[in-house]
Amino acid sequence: MAVENRYPLNKPLITSLPFDSPVFHRPEKTFRLKTKSGRKSLRLKHLVVLFLVMIVFFFGLAELYYYAITCDQLRIKRVEVFSSNPEVQQLVESFLSSKNLGNILICDLNYLRIILSHLPGVKDVRLEKVLPSTLKVEVFPRIPKAYVYRGSYYLVDEEGQVIASFASLPDDSFPVFEDEDGFRQAYQQKIRSACHLLNSLQPEVRALIKKITFREDGTMELQLAEDPVKIILDETDFAEKLNYYLSNKNSWTELFGELEYVDLRIEGRAYIKPAPQAENQPSAGKKEVS
Repeated sequence: MAVENRYPLNKPLITSLPFDSPVFHRPEKTFRLKTKSGRKSLRLKHLVVLFLVMIVFFFGLAELYYYAITCDQLRIKRVEVFSSNPEVQQLVESFLSSKNLGNILICDLNYLRIILSHLPGVKDVRLEKVLPSTLKVEVFPRIPKAYVYRGSYYLVDEEGQVIASFASLPDDSFPVFEDEDGFRQAYQQKIRSACHLLNSLQPEVRALIKKITFREDGTMELQLAEDPVKIILDETDFAEKLNYYLSNKNSWTELFGELEYVDLRIEGRAYIKPAPQAENQPSAGKKEVS
């Protein structure tokens, strides 16, 4: 009897949509990953050898460091100082020549820079090590701006730092700063403010100023070279007011004679007080001009 086979011998390449999901069969036998369970451990003799190697290494490192800091070839033997001011350069050279700078490797440049910066006339210092035994020093001097009178005369820079001191006024190369309160308050602020005002002037006008007095009322009193007139003004429009005085001084003198002081605190106006003509003659009243 013949049997009809309804299933094809070969599986078709393309099945009808939707595709049949594939069938997976889990194997009956399970597999396990094999890992190496053995561990290598250091024996006592290995630890002892490793410990001895570390001791030898650090001992050699310490000996090398000790040799480096005590080696005579690395001792600072030469110091080169550079500065635009010969006096400051000589001062720094003399100071360093009297010091034992020691080994160049352990020389603390930051500490040395702080010490040198406190020398009179020194504003800042740059230091550089040049192996094996040279130290280069570049010194930036303080620029003198004025004399400050506080019992003695002190030559100062624009920050009020003292460069030199004198018992009497040595010359008239710089203007003199005085204070009616003796600079007990806001010393640096007053010096910086006065130097800033001087820098705002033309060189020929700045050269005329011989004395600036800080008054207790917050104003300033100026004295010019070969001019006995007291000029009272404040920081507001300082240069313009001073130029206004210089432009009108001759005409005011022709109108009122010799002047005792000129008050320029009010913009666009000048209060003038003529000087007394004789010892027993009172001075004329205050005049206002604009």
